[in-house]
Amino acid sequence: MILIPARNEGPRIGRVICGVQAACPGVPVLVVANGCTDDTVAVARTHGAQVVLSPPGYATALAAGYRAVVDMWNVAEASGPRWLVQLDADGQHPPESIPDLLAGLERAELVLGSRLVSGHSPDWMGARRWAVEGLGLWTSVLVGYRLRDVTSGFMGLSEPLVRHLAENFPVQVADANVLVQVHQAGFGMVEVPVVMSDRDGGESMHGGWRSIVYTAKMAALCLRERSRRTQPVRADCAKGALGG
Repeated sequence: MILIPARNEGPRIGRVICGVQAACPGVPVLVVANGCTDDTVAVARTHGAQVVLSPPGYATALAAGYRAVVDMWNVAEASGPRWLVQLDADGQHPPESIPDLLAGLERAELVLGSRLVSGHSPDWMGARRWAVEGLGLWTSVLVGYRLRDVTSGFMGLSEPLVRHLAENFPVQVADANVLVQVHQAGFGMVEVPVVMSDRDGGESMHGGWRSIVYTAKMAALCLRERSRRTQPVRADCAKGALGG
């Protein structure tokens, strides 16, 4: 299954869906229209995606998406181990790298598509670079092993992890704090190198000096997740041929 949260991405969502369909023929695509006021919903449906609606907010959209995916899985017969790949609707995440994420699911329940382990350094300057790298170091301290691109929205998730997140996802802010929650719940994570493009228009939520304020807030949320008393819920992932 492919999950694409989208807020007012009408000019871009069609190309993203086409790219996903070319990379993963026959795999269902679910777009979460995140408080959209443009033609995102109409364009997504025209290109063959299923659409669910959510109020504004990136975390709200992901929470609604995970619940919808679980509902769909519950009424469909499984033909093999299930997986979910999520990517943004702004054109940054390369659909041709989805097989790399799926390969990583043989080793862990969450696979991050990482711009920082690919040998290709993103063209980030000043505050944004400091924010992303600093947050990566802080998250690594909290989980006990190195993670770099902790703000990446391009990831593969196993079915057990998706079911966990459908019930436990933080709906205020979703970023590195989710990775800490995933670790606390006993799920494994790995990064795989991915070369990403710049946004195809629109505005990033990780940009400018506001990224410093965002990073400070996220660091506190990560610490709060680390301090929670969480009973590990990790389940062994089925291995072998992967289905969508």
